[in-house]
Amino acid sequence: MVGKQMRNAVISRTPSWLGKNTDGQAYLPRVQDTTDSRYRLSTAVTCDWSQFQKLARAGLTRYDEDADLALRRALALVRGRPFTGIAPQRYAWAEPTIQEMVSAIVDTAHELSERCREAGDISGALWAARRGLLAAEESEVLHRQVFLAHHAAGDIDALREAAARLTRINEELMGGVDMETETAELLRNLLPRPVGRVC
Repeated sequence: MVGKQMRNAVISRTPSWLGKNTDGQAYLPRVQDTTDSRYRLSTAVTCDWSQFQKLARAGLTRYDEDADLALRRALALVRGRPFTGIAPQRYAWAEPTIQEMVSAIVDTAHELSERCREAGDISGALWAARRGLLAAEESEVLHRQVFLAHHAAGDIDALREAAARLTRINEELMGGVDMETETAELLRNLLPRPVGRVC
């Protein structure tokens, strides 16, 4: 429970944190400047997470060019892992929300990557998977999409490089984790087997 004194201190600082629009109107108007004496953010304040959710919903419920464009526009909003660069102790309350955001980004990236690959758009498939990896570099479901796209393009060198990148990421996670069985199996199927020496 937040005490009244703490609440008032935060509310008094928030307008300066948020600033003003080009007309000089505060993004969080003073309560005495509102019609109902309630704190309310200006309608000009938007959130890229809300935009992402709206675009992803529109794209995931249909299968057409407009739906794919909505998914692409959603993923274009992804710049990295949510809440990166903030003091973790200050935003510990946000951890469940962060996990929800990361899951939604991964699901959206996976869906668009798969759609693109199935349509023969390899560069689109790679772009979608890589946008998702910005938020969850450890997501093997997205790494598998990268592997499949490189294989579909016939770029074995890029496939090997992508597999090595995942290995490095896994080695850095919690002192090292094994590759998922499905990922290892996929790589065994996609990478050419070394040619044995003839005696």
